[in-house]
Amino acid sequence: MRPAVGSAVEALVSRDHLARAKNLSDYIRAARNESKALVDDWDVPFWPGVGYFVKQSHAPRGSMSATIPLEAWLDDDFLDFAKAYVVERFLINPGLTRAAHIKRLQVLRLLEASLLALRDDASPLGIDGSVLEAAATLARRTLVPAGAYKVGAELERLADVLVRAGVLAPICGTWTNPNKQPKNTGISVDAKAEEARQQRLPDHDALYALADIFNRDLDPADERFQRDIITTSAMALLMCAPSRGQEIFRLPANLIFEATDKFGKEQLGLRLHASKGFGAYVKWVWSGMVPVAERAIARLRTVSEAGRDLAHHLEDPKLKRRFYRHAGCPRVSDSEPLTKWQVCAALGYNNQSPAASLNKNGLSSIDGTYTLQQLWDTWVLPRLAEAHPHFPYVSATDKALGRKGGLKFSEALFCTLRYQLSQRAGTSPVQLFMSDLTDLNFDLGPSATKTSIFERYGFCDAQGAPLKLTSHQIRHLVNTEAQRVGLTDEQIAHWSGRRRVDQNAVYDHRTLEERVEQTRDVVESVQAAVAMPVAAEGVSYTHGQWTVKVVRKPRLLADVEDVQPQLSGLKTLYGECHHDWSFAPCEGFVKCLDCSEHACIKGDDDAAVKLERLRSLHASVLAEVEKAAAVANDDVDAKDWLDVQQRYAAKVGELISLLQSETVPDGSVIRTAHGENPTHLHRALRGLASKALADGSGSAPAMKQLLESLETGLAASRAPLLETRAGVR
Repeated sequence: MRPAVGSAVEALVSRDHLARAKNLSDYIRAARNESKALVDDWDVPFWPGVGYFVKQSHAPRGSMSATIPLEAWLDDDFLDFAKAYVVERFLINPGLTRAAHIKRLQVLRLLEASLLALRDDASPLGIDGSVLEAAATLARRTLVPAGAYKVGAELERLADVLVRAGVLAPICGTWTNPNKQPKNTGISVDAKAEEARQQRLPDHDALYALADIFNRDLDPADERFQRDIITTSAMALLMCAPSRGQEIFRLPANLIFEATDKFGKEQLGLRLHASKGFGAYVKWVWSGMVPVAERAIARLRTVSEAGRDLAHHLEDPKLKRRFYRHAGCPRVSDSEPLTKWQVCAALGYNNQSPAASLNKNGLSSIDGTYTLQQLWDTWVLPRLAEAHPHFPYVSATDKALGRKGGLKFSEALFCTLRYQLSQRAGTSPVQLFMSDLTDLNFDLGPSATKTSIFERYGFCDAQGAPLKLTSHQIRHLVNTEAQRVGLTDEQIAHWSGRRRVDQNAVYDHRTLEERVEQTRDVVESVQAAVAMPVAAEGVSYTHGQWTVKVVRKPRLLADVEDVQPQLSGLKTLYGECHHDWSFAPCEGFVKCLDCSEHACIKGDDDAAVKLERLRSLHASVLAEVEKAAAVANDDVDAKDWLDVQQRYAAKVGELISLLQSETVPDGSVIRTAHGENPTHLHRALRGLASKALADGSGSAPAMKQLLESLETGLAASRAPLLETRAGVR
């Protein structure tokens, strides 16, 4: 509480408070020094690409007026801290989207409101457990449960950051989010969750309508169709691979990447910079959509050609100070006075009413007032700097990346001229515009101010209402289809530009029936990891370097008498992995065929695909054998490599023969007969014992006993697994 104005009472300040105040000042100063990576002007209340630093009571739902009243700004004691926190978080993750910044600003507004309510002082030094609790409570009152939970999580993160910076007392770091996380309907299997999942998928009628529009003979050079081309082509690219909407609008014009895979097939990929920290990589297009992708990209290149040409002019150090000579530009020198008609032609204004057009845009309609050079210096360039503060880069994120992947306007696939996609205003030949995700979603749903693409082409639902969908629904759809065709979790996560594999479940919207069938497959595929009674006619035998196990296989869950809780097997390129990933990551360096936790299943649904992969692997290993054999006589290391490759080639060949053999029943489990449990501890102990025996540095009997114990333990750990997998179908 601040002392009353005019009071004679002198406030005593503790040393701890002074130290924390200094740390807060250092925190703000450090962020301000680095703020150029995000914003050019620290002091303004609106940061392009970030949002408005205003109070909760003035939080905008869209854009605010150009002049924001002072009473709407965050409190003076809180404002610089809020900006510093936004900058510091951005520096930690430069891939943050504007939506992420807006959510963070929402948290800061709630925190400021709670400080003022409890302390009558917005200084961040007053933050403690009660203030954090008040902000979390305010979030519960004003937001939906999911939003309140995210606010609480961000408050918890903020407290941790400030404790580590020495701004808050250490006890604040123990505060936990009181807002409960809502039930995740993405991974539940009840009727309510099923309904919620289906709502995240796009309306099929809307998809067919977009396909119909995309396949029409739309001329990309005709401005009447360019908005429709932008919308349908962006959605087509989203259908080609599971991307986020904002990632599509950051595509470069030279995005196509072609390569030949290990099976000799030509593949097409898109050069893309994935958000949420995943980074730049090639996103491969599934073969059925390659023609669609090529057509969409060709159309977008044509639509954006004029915009990219202007951007090239503005980025060229030799040309950027001279007026851009577009097709409609008057053919006069840069210093010749212009008539009002020529001014309109130079700027792309309506020539039928030149005076009205010029006066509307704050320009004089008197002949001879301007030259092309004056218009360029006093009108075009200032508006470019205002509309695109990070030029030549598209955004603050791209500016921070710079030459390491930052996207320039001249390279952007979606760079157009201002008003080029508008049906009401004429195209400006000297101003740039970048379509974004907001524009796309705005065109996919009904609005009070604009007609959607479905309204323009007359597509309605059964009740006569215009169709609608969102861009993110496509990502959910493609991820679900990837689950249906059997891609591994790792493949789906990488294809989607997702760092965490467990998030795949949020995008898996298969029906309850499909999930039940999947459960049956899981039980059949992981019987090697559950307690299952062995059939009397069970057979186990060794073939070369492989062990084959055949037992009777249940057809229904009811046939399984005693299923112990175990992790399901993950699909691999050649079979299934039964490693306990909750305990530790894979320590076998993906040497699946040498691992005792890996199993190949004869006759699986995708057995033909996996067999083809094994054949390709066998051919590549044989090629390595030939290379090593050519130099083995002269190179000792090559001789060792030849021995390894020959053994591995024989092993892969034996596995292929087992999977092709008619004497091995479908459902049989094939494991390596001499695989090692891939843990670092086993490898370390085995290496220690072997080294001690070799140099005589330890007790030989003890080291031999250790090696025997390791082998015995591995054999014992493998034995139960070889007796628990289903056999004859």
